[in-house]
Amino acid sequence: MTDKNIQQGLENDARVVKERIPMNLTKQKADNVAKSLREFIDERDWTRKKVARMLDVGETKLSLFLNGKYEATKGLEELINKGVNLINSYNRKERRVRNKPYIETTVAVKISTLIKQTESFSDDEGKIGLIVGDGGHGKSHCMRQFAEANKNALYVELDDAMTSTLMFAEIAARLNIDSSGSLASVTRRLIENLQNRYIIIMLDEASSLRVKQLNQLRQIIVIKSRCPLILAGNRHLLDTVMQPTTRRGFESLDQFTSRLMAVLDLDAKASAKDGGLYTPADIRKLYEYGGIRLTTDAVGTLRKISKAPRSGRLRTCGHIIAALHISNHEDVIKKKQINAELIRAAIDQLDLPVKVRLPLATETGDEQEEAAAVKVG
Repeated sequence: MTDKNIQQGLENDARVVKERIPMNLTKQKADNVAKSLREFIDERDWTRKKVARMLDVGETKLSLFLNGKYEATKGLEELINKGVNLINSYNRKERRVRNKPYIETTVAVKISTLIKQTESFSDDEGKIGLIVGDGGHGKSHCMRQFAEANKNALYVELDDAMTSTLMFAEIAARLNIDSSGSLASVTRRLIENLQNRYIIIMLDEASSLRVKQLNQLRQIIVIKSRCPLILAGNRHLLDTVMQPTTRRGFESLDQFTSRLMAVLDLDAKASAKDGGLYTPADIRKLYEYGGIRLTTDAVGTLRKISKAPRSGRLRTCGHIIAALHISNHEDVIKKKQINAELIRAAIDQLDLPVKVRLPLATETGDEQEEAAAVKVG
């Protein structure tokens, strides 16, 4: 029985606080908050400079407060309010953390393979690899993990507001190269630095790149710097690359596509009939934690979401499972399992957009596939 238990559980969780804002502020109460904030900072090995920036207060002001020497009443209540809210905010976040190591799913393997293939074929000049897929495939997470594990890989997240100058300046800054000055100055320094370095440049959120910017990346990163280049984004990125080169101003796309080593289309692979991009084993690796198992029909439902376009895919699946854990729903606590009914109830109670994207009846094929896998395993 699901009724409103999930939503109520989430509301109850939101009320849980680790530290309370003191009423009728006294020095003793302020010292108690300062002590809690000191312990909070030390547990995370954060610098006071970082915390001051997070709280939007001066570093000296924060240090005086933490050392019990900040006696001025002006601004003290605001500082305490910010500190308590920081503690409670991170406490809520940390209750949701699974504390699981990086999981090598089918998607992660395919992304890693494309990056390594692009790198291996980059000889006298770099080659280009494209990773295409709508939100929720886990592209960004996999690329960040690759960069963390491979110190010769640079991960940079772009945004729609970046001009060419800002884009190359961000790449330079991440490489500890002087990023000031004109586009010509920044790119010249990039070329001089990268020509003799062994490095893979990975640019995420590249969907809004224009043809001119793609050509600049080809010239600066791929040809002159001889670096492999990985671009990741949604289908708009692929549509831009594959435009007819007969259009005025688009002629450079011929040169760009001639250096394409591979395109990984996650949308196409996810919707393939074999469903191999999100296997039952992948779903269990990702969403079974905390001693709570997924029933076979739950795995089938999550696979259906992960394969549906514009559904949020793995990101939505993660939200649903986290919400069910946090809600402490009776069925989850007592039976130690999550089934398809609970997943559907969570989608409905949280009013997630996925409910208009697909019917949530469990796929019989998924259930049979998993049952067969379990039998073999």
